[in-house]
Amino acid sequence: MNTKKIILHVLIRIGTLVLLIGSVFLLWYLTFDPHKNCDENGHRHVDGGLGMFIMAFLAAQMFYLGLLIEMIYLFVKKKQNLAFTNLGFLIISLCIALAFIYLIN
Repeated sequence: MNTKKIILHVLIRIGTLVLLIGSVFLLWYLTFDPHKNCDENGHRHVDGGLGMFIMAFLAAQMFYLGLLIEMIYLFVKKKQNLAFTNLGFLIISLCIALAFIYLIN
């Protein structure tokens, strides 16, 4: 199979993942107000970072579920090169995410 087609396939998947997580972050950044519950005497914050993390986590999980479904579809359609490309991208991106989570803690 053409290497250019495989690289384009991976770049499209990376762009989709960045677009999903970037849109969640942009939605959180533009709409979140930590001082929404403050009154004149009290200064209360709400934990918006946790909500953004949960939304980004769910968006990433739906992306990976779609990637698995696409990988099964590509194996059935006898396009093993693209299916193994999806598998490699899945493994590498999950290792990066696990390393990132490990470094945070």
